[in-house]
Amino acid sequence: MHRLLVISVLTVTSALLGHAALAQQQFDGRWSVHAIPEKGSCRRAHYYTVVVENGVARNASRQAGGQISGGLDPAGHVRVSVQRPRGRADVTGELKGRSGSGAWIITGRVSCSGRWTASKWG
Repeated sequence: MHRLLVISVLTVTSALLGHAALAQQQFDGRWSVHAIPEKGSCRRAHYYTVVVENGVARNASRQAGGQISGGLDPAGHVRVSVQRPRGRADVTGELKGRSGSGAWIITGRVSCSGRWTASKWG
């Protein structure tokens, strides 16, 4: 569950790949992301650091895996899906300025859902 949750949250900012330069520049920097489970078998909240440079996002400690679809539009609306062999994660929400929030749901071997918040450092 932990890996799929990590991938889900990272995908929120990873979706910046290939989108408008304005959106990419606006969201560049270090982001702290807090994923909070609310329903299902996921019990622990997780914190992640995501670095976005020139619109390309990466986990500050390791790369995410899985088949990613969707993305972030220039207005900051997030709609991303991550498909992995053991499950699927769907992430929705919005980034605005230096913060963001939304919801996530994991289905498959583990089923749970919750919300996420993000804030930009510096």
